[in-house]
Amino acid sequence: MIHLIYENVELFNVEEAVAVPGRAGVLLQRIPDSVLNGLRDASQRQYRQASGVEIRFVNEGEPAQITLASYRGSVQAYLYFGNFAAGSFTVTEEPTVIECALPSPHFLFRDDFHGSDYPFSPRVVRLLFKGGEVHLLKAQGEGLRPPLPSELPKLRYMAYGTSITQGGATGLSYVNQTAWRLLADALNLGAAGTAYCEPELADYMAKRDDWNIASLCISVNMLNQGVSAEEFQAKARYMVRTIAERNPDKPLVCIGLFPSFHDLGYSWPNRIHTSTADEYRSILRDIAADPLLQNTHYIDGRELLTSFNGLSHDLLHPSDYGVIEIGEHLAKFMRKLI
Repeated sequence: MIHLIYENVELFNVEEAVAVPGRAGVLLQRIPDSVLNGLRDASQRQYRQASGVEIRFVNEGEPAQITLASYRGSVQAYLYFGNFAAGSFTVTEEPTVIECALPSPHFLFRDDFHGSDYPFSPRVVRLLFKGGEVHLLKAQGEGLRPPLPSELPKLRYMAYGTSITQGGATGLSYVNQTAWRLLADALNLGAAGTAYCEPELADYMAKRDDWNIASLCISVNMLNQGVSAEEFQAKARYMVRTIAERNPDKPLVCIGLFPSFHDLGYSWPNRIHTSTADEYRSILRDIAADPLLQNTHYIDGRELLTSFNGLSHDLLHPSDYGVIEIGEHLAKFMRKLI
């Protein structure tokens, strides 16, 4: 489902490569149009963002050239060989050619370097993106091929949530931080500002068969937008039950709200809250405790991010230090489940 092949490269965390009228190449879209069209406009825009998207390949000959474009502002692309960072590039509206060559020294390609000791083979070239609408125009290279299963992590972690989940693509999101510690791949379905537990997304995630463990961090977006406790309960229950019942052998972790300005009694400017963070946490905890759902687990976000010191200036989004702490604690919690 997630392993889309286009021009001999794998598009990871991409459900559809979409031809957009008037634009060259194909848009790397995280959610298929069949699901996307049922969501609110803001959600559609977020799922066209390339957060957590990767272009992956192995080339047996000379360095490959990947040509990209971003039509809604410039985007950073990060080059990795396996788990090893190798530089970054700026992708603009003009066709941007990235030569995927391993910088000197070439230690990763030595015969006595044991690449099989790592979740990604260092032979797997990875281009990661920090958001933006990324279009793939062309992939060129001698002996270009998608990675083999033996060259990729065996475990896959799927995450849904808000901007805190969507994060970036350089490792400093709690999703990638958690996956890195679990030696897993990260399937990121976070949607900044628009995580409303839509039933269409619940059904979509439940039908996916390409993950081993998942988390739902729900949802400070709903709290910020004045969604009542009753409405949150109904939508959260449907999402949790739908995914858990369809996948009874896979652990589903429900993450209560991280600490934020809500816990200090503050309100976002010009917004009226109809519920509290503790009410949301209590609701999600009770949903996860349903005895009919043996594969659901709850953890309070305050156990993952243990101090306001891990937040950024808005007292909502974690800083780099905060996402590292979340990743450490969440990986420890998940490791017991897998």
